[in-house]
Amino acid sequence: MPDALNPRVTDGRLFGRGSADPKGSMAAMLHLLQIAASDPLFPVDLCLAGSVDEEIEMSGSRALAQKNLAVDAVIVGEPTQLRIVTAQKGVVRWRVRTHGIAAHSATPELGQNAVRDMARVIEGLAAGIEPELTTHSHPVLGNATWNIGTIQGGSAVNVVPDVCEIEIDRRLIPGETANDVIQHVDAVLRELRGSYPDLRVEHDQPFVDLPAIHTAASQPIVQAAQRSVAAIGIPSIPEAVAYATDAAMLSGIGGIPAVVLGPGNIAQAHTSNEWIALDQLEQAVNIYQDICRQYAEIVS
Repeated sequence: MPDALNPRVTDGRLFGRGSADPKGSMAAMLHLLQIAASDPLFPVDLCLAGSVDEEIEMSGSRALAQKNLAVDAVIVGEPTQLRIVTAQKGVVRWRVRTHGIAAHSATPELGQNAVRDMARVIEGLAAGIEPELTTHSHPVLGNATWNIGTIQGGSAVNVVPDVCEIEIDRRLIPGETANDVIQHVDAVLRELRGSYPDLRVEHDQPFVDLPAIHTAASQPIVQAAQRSVAAIGIPSIPEAVAYATDAAMLSGIGGIPAVVLGPGNIAQAHTSNEWIALDQLEQAVNIYQDICRQYAEIVS
């Protein structure tokens, strides 16, 4: 987007980097704080957390979650088109590495090809992991998934590669943990080593570990959000998403009931011409304010 850091308004839309994901939600929440600060009878106490590193490891919200905050409920601002999200998949990511022996490609018998060994590992992991993905599912989120996202190996075409590395992304459903997944991977690799005695394979500890969550419909924050969006004609049935948000940390680790709700469309996130509708920004302020009122009524 040309001049992406200088926003512009055209045809009722605000264009600019991050306008939908998630500066729109933050702007609406900041406006809500102004409303609450000027109203001595505002029905709930509020705090706003602007966390960092949401896209990768969620270190900001993880640190918050570990502080045992005295918070009863949380709204995570993400571009959901003001729909309510209460369930999201988790994710665990880790690296697997094979080690071979380098040699000249003219005499490959003197070496051990780490890329060919990794091919065996990939086949073995697929055979071990994929059947497990279909043995159980979540009623809202469906099945867990896995993907090999990167592979790196070899230094030159005339050299037998002595190392090869892949990165794996495994999406979790509620009830699964990263530890469970890694233990299963360990079992698969042990079996492979038994089948291929010369195979040297190892894996690192996960570099991303985000739990799956599903906030129960009985939670007051969910009920309050449903009342508020339904009042202006937005579908109020809670939805599920396959991606992860800071709710994974705040709810999955911190134990705080959470909903994800905000203006904008996730389809605009990370695009070259990101935008958000101004009328949704205004609706978001009203919805957030009404959720506070509804929440106070429900818990009183």
